[in-house]
Amino acid sequence: MKADETIVNGVRIGGAETKVGEDIRTIELPSGARAEVRKGYGRDLMRAQRAAANGDASAVVFALIAEVTRVDGHKIVYEDVLEMDLADVMALQAEVIDENFDRPPQRASQASSNPDSQSEH
Repeated sequence: MKADETIVNGVRIGGAETKVGEDIRTIELPSGARAEVRKGYGRDLMRAQRAAANGDASAVVFALIAEVTRVDGHKIVYEDVLEMDLADVMALQAEVIDENFDRPPQRASQASSNPDSQSEH
């Protein structure tokens, strides 16, 4: 085990988690810190759900941010996200959700977009 690796409840935390060629985006946070956000996987969500044992959806998102983000070259944990400036947390949340929870664009229903389909009174 490398010096910067830790195993908690059978889950590796820290260490070299990124794969060669893995999709990583770098953003500058409002505080000026540099964050690297990598593509998330099911295992990341599972770890985040374990970290947020109470099942609170907000806690899971914060834990997921911690799973897929490095700040200024350092791995962060859930508690680090709790202590960050709100603007940084919001920027990371948007980045993680945009990357990992892409949804197809919503189509306007034909009834609402077609003026001929509206009833006349």
